[in-house]
Amino acid sequence: MNEQASAPDKAARARLLFRYVGGEEWRDYRAILGIFADTFFAEFSPDDVVARLRADGVDIDPDVVPDRLESLRTWGNLAASTTVGNPASLDDYYRRRHRYLITRAGQEVHAVVEGVLGRVDEIGDVQAGRLRDVLRALQRLFDLVEQGLERVAVNDLIDAVRGVFDPHASFSDELTQFFASINQWQSRYDLDPEEIAFFAEVLVGYVSEQLIEIERMTRPIARALRALEPHVEAIGARVRVGLAARVEAQGMAGTVKVRAIAGTDSADWWHLQRWFEAEHDAPSRLEALTRQAMAAVRTLTGNLTRLSRAGSGSASRRIDFVRLAGWLDQADDADSAHALLNAAFGLHGARHLGLPSRDAEDPVASTTSWATAPRAAVPVTLRERGERRQRGSASPVRDRAMEREVLRREREAMRLADAKVAEELLAAAEADGRLIDVQLSTEALRRIRMLLSASGARRVPNDPIRRAEDRDLACEVTRRTDASVRLECPEGVLTLLDAELRLHAI
Repeated sequence: MNEQASAPDKAARARLLFRYVGGEEWRDYRAILGIFADTFFAEFSPDDVVARLRADGVDIDPDVVPDRLESLRTWGNLAASTTVGNPASLDDYYRRRHRYLITRAGQEVHAVVEGVLGRVDEIGDVQAGRLRDVLRALQRLFDLVEQGLERVAVNDLIDAVRGVFDPHASFSDELTQFFASINQWQSRYDLDPEEIAFFAEVLVGYVSEQLIEIERMTRPIARALRALEPHVEAIGARVRVGLAARVEAQGMAGTVKVRAIAGTDSADWWHLQRWFEAEHDAPSRLEALTRQAMAAVRTLTGNLTRLSRAGSGSASRRIDFVRLAGWLDQADDADSAHALLNAAFGLHGARHLGLPSRDAEDPVASTTSWATAPRAAVPVTLRERGERRQRGSASPVRDRAMEREVLRREREAMRLADAKVAEELLAAAEADGRLIDVQLSTEALRRIRMLLSASGARRVPNDPIRRAEDRDLACEVTRRTDASVRLECPEGVLTLLDAELRLHAI
């Protein structure tokens, strides 16, 4: 009950760690934390911080540094030092008391903030090869399990488990961040020619290659995880030897929170398996991400078609308008500007007889200045959100799973029927494969006729033997004057004179 009541308080205290990037003085706080983040154990007074900032070329008012340090201490990013050393006087004692060092949470928050600010505009590359590392680590772990977990060194087993989870953690972070970027790009409509070329010529092909590699590695990893599933409990119990295990053994798990290595809990393995294998009616995590990525790429491709000059005719005219604006800015006089506008838009004088003009219902004449004219009616979407496109998502791709299942069943039925016909023909042949005088079904005779036709099409001049193959059957027709073949079925009789017919299984 106490833990549930304290959970919101913990979240509120953790939120304070990020307050230094939310105000106008965030640059000062960021520079100060950068001084402390270089080491865990160094202690700095306000004067030390000012001196180091100035050495780094940061100009800051020395009078505000104590307040900044105290605010960071209040938020939890810094902590006041408890060491006083050997002060020579009372003033020296108080100066030593006002020294600060960075906390663990402050160090982690600083690393996260700097990482986000440093990579906010970067596109992360997806290393699909990490999945091969995961598969190799799973195979190595399975080999250790077959040797016997009790005979395997604990460090070797921990290295094998870490070799499974560490590459997967890096891959999952890269993949989710990259797909989040794709999701953001799909709604862009203000692309310049360089960005259009990047998306059309680079990104679409890259995404296709990555998805092919991911799909190729997903099934082997899923099979390896299924093979390891009965041994997950034993593996977790064997590698649970770190600090978290010692804290738990002392009964201090409720007071001291220690993050155990991945793979010590069965939930870690279940989470890993959900990435690569579907469960019941829910797709795997990779399948869901792949579908979302394909939908985003289709939307992005549709946007590129509308924006690109090589599109369907609704091309972006941004470059033309920018070039025209430049010509108007360089025009010598108003007449030249009017001539440019007439040539660009066809704004010549015209008279419309018998029809009202499009601005006939305007409250003021067209010669009224915009400064004194009443406000124009602007749609809500354009006025509040700046959107000019038609709202709504793209039409979903039709699910052809039912049609594919029908085709699969039909092909499976055809395959079974062909196999049954092949068994009938081989059973009707002699021990050496010859067909002499046999009774066949209509389907079997039709198969024989197809083989005979194929052998005739592939005959070699001056060769008395003609050969043909059809899936699981091989046929040989030999010209012999002392032989004949009679094949009878319910629809009629096929007789081959001066020929010998042999069938063999492939």
